[in-house]
Amino acid sequence: MGQEEWGVLRKYIVDACVKTANNRGYCDAVGVLRGTLMLKTDPVSLDQLVEETGYSKSTVSCNMSILERVGMARRVVVPGDKRYYYVPVTEPDSLRQAMLAHIKKEIQMMMEALDLTERELKDQDSKGSQDVLARVEGIRHFYRQTERLLDLLANYNTDEIIDLLEKGKLQD
Repeated sequence: MGQEEWGVLRKYIVDACVKTANNRGYCDAVGVLRGTLMLKTDPVSLDQLVEETGYSKSTVSCNMSILERVGMARRVVVPGDKRYYYVPVTEPDSLRQAMLAHIKKEIQMMMEALDLTERELKDQDSKGSQDVLARVEGIRHFYRQTERLLDLLANYNTDEIIDLLEKGKLQD
């Protein structure tokens, strides 16, 4: 692949990663680093990422930690080298599990908030509280259903899920 083709590929991939990062509430650096890493075939050192992106070492380090935490990058050991190296997580099932874990965490936080809200409102026992309690129960139902769906998705790999959904669609 020539330099021009590489530049076009990098431009679109990095741009998509920046938009995805921004959509999730992360800064541009998360997207730039993910996109840059995604296009590499070998592990990339922190210093290489600094050089290629132009970000400071602390910015790269901090944002690579975010990518690790959300399951988009993994730190690897290169024998004989003490530096940090990173590889992108590109396996569909690993990415799916990371996404499911992220959503499950949101569900857990919301369920805890709903429980606390319900306890406090039950202590108040007013007409307004009853209306809010009904709304809380509706929201709780949504999160329980979503949690159930995620549990089912976690039991199958991506190809199995697609097969099951397509078979179900054909039976309708």
